[in-house]
Amino acid sequence: MLSLFRALLPKEERFFDLFAEHTQYTYAAAQALQTMLRKGDDLEGRFQVIHEAEGKADVVTKAVQAAIHRSFIVPFDRSDIQDLAKRMDDIIDLIQDVARHLAEAGPMSYTAEMHGIADAIVKAAGILRDALPLMRDIGRNHTQLTRMTEEVSQLESESDRLLRAGKARLRQESGGLDAPITYRQALVREVLELEEAVLDACEDVADIIDSIIVDNV
Repeated sequence: MLSLFRALLPKEERFFDLFAEHTQYTYAAAQALQTMLRKGDDLEGRFQVIHEAEGKADVVTKAVQAAIHRSFIVPFDRSDIQDLAKRMDDIIDLIQDVARHLAEAGPMSYTAEMHGIADAIVKAAGILRDALPLMRDIGRNHTQLTRMTEEVSQLESESDRLLRAGKARLRQESGGLDAPITYRQALVREVLELEEAVLDACEDVADIIDSIIVDNV
């Protein structure tokens, strides 16, 4: 009965448009980060692309917050909308942090694990880009959405494995736990941890989507 009542209420469709727009900026930033690692050149220019995408995403996040306060009817729980907007913004903020580290460090050799997690970030961002518009009709799309959120969780698990492998590689290169590490090794470790944090944020968004599905289907 509650689901039927909700279906009859008018909805603020603007939320779905805003979420879809945000995921486009995040996906573009993820692709720029991947290119940054693959090409290894024009690091400052590629960082600026990500910085501009993050700025546009911030505008969208503020628009979501404003819509929450002015809308009488919302498509699902207000706290879920706020959490979703916040964690989506965390993703692109963290991508920008990774890119800033790379730009400030300058050209260097990147490890297989750095590339692997960057590839996972692009895949996860692409899944979320495709998933958010489907939330316009959760009742019809909940099975597909659940499958997509599971894929994001699998990518996060893979990034965990790559992070552990990357840290093990650095320990081996340095000569053990007590051996001094170089600036490059410290930077690689920090970038790996930030990259993995991007996937954590992606999984958080997937978890919020799952929670919304449970509450609305």
